[in-house]
Amino acid sequence: MKHLTMKAAAVALSAALMAPAAALAADYPSRSVTVMVPFPAGGSTDTMARAAARELEEILGVNVPVTNVGGGAGTVGTAQLARSRPDGYTIGVVPAAPLINQPHMRETPYTIEDFDYICQLFYSPQALAVKPDSPFKSLQEVVDYARENPNELSYGTPGPGSLPHLAMEKFLQDTDVQIKHVPFQGDGPGVTALLGGHVDLYMAIISNVSKNDLNAVAVFSEDRVDAAPDVPTSIEEGFTTTASWWGGVFAPKGIPADVKTTLVDACKQTSESARFGETLNGLGTLVLFKDSDGVRQAVEEGSATNGAIIERVLK
Repeated sequence: MKHLTMKAAAVALSAALMAPAAALAADYPSRSVTVMVPFPAGGSTDTMARAAARELEEILGVNVPVTNVGGGAGTVGTAQLARSRPDGYTIGVVPAAPLINQPHMRETPYTIEDFDYICQLFYSPQALAVKPDSPFKSLQEVVDYARENPNELSYGTPGPGSLPHLAMEKFLQDTDVQIKHVPFQGDGPGVTALLGGHVDLYMAIISNVSKNDLNAVAVFSEDRVDAAPDVPTSIEEGFTTTASWWGGVFAPKGIPADVKTTLVDACKQTSESARFGETLNGLGTLVLFKDSDGVRQAVEEGSATNGAIIERVLK
């Protein structure tokens, strides 16, 4: 009898402990939801995060302030997100690189298993840019020349281990050609070097091509993009490599299931907002919604692919 009493007491205690969490989840959101951005204010990620927060405020019916936590190529803020309380009141708008690149390049206090995956919201295809008077008019011409003249050509990127760098190395691996990599401290110096003839090619997101009046021999996507409708895709040119700068909404591991469902639905509604799409298009970025399972798969595949490339070219 005593055993049964103790068992009943344990069940009651467990139910009592679970009840507040269940009530909180059922009432979600009952207060402000903070969006964390792992980069300084004013950049592309910050602009997109604020555009998303504006939509989420209307959808969720609460304030959605944005907090910037920069440093460590996005790892400082991403680590803080992972350590946040998993109650749905702190979420992050994070580009892919801090998740799929940085853990392979440095010791990070998180892995891709430390997050709940909410959605993908945006992507911007990479493009291979050339200066206006370049002799190369197609991606095939670049490949043919590089195959006959190994390491004679050079390509620039905004830095070693950046998404453009890894995307180009993946393309070179897929095509079995050799082109020298020249890293720069950001797109500004890299574009200047391309225009000055110090590098032959530059890998960048498509918005950097259009805003700097560069030409592009291809955009690494399955479909042509509105920002550069005359530029053929890598698929059209007969290659299989695609590459983009992308990201979405993530949360600390362990948020309640119904809170996660609410956030996924809010993300989907955000992706359908014309206002949100206009903001992203102004940055040369496209809206792309993937649900929780879809973005988790993208992160896992991206981490595996880029990890192997980093091991080969940086270590």
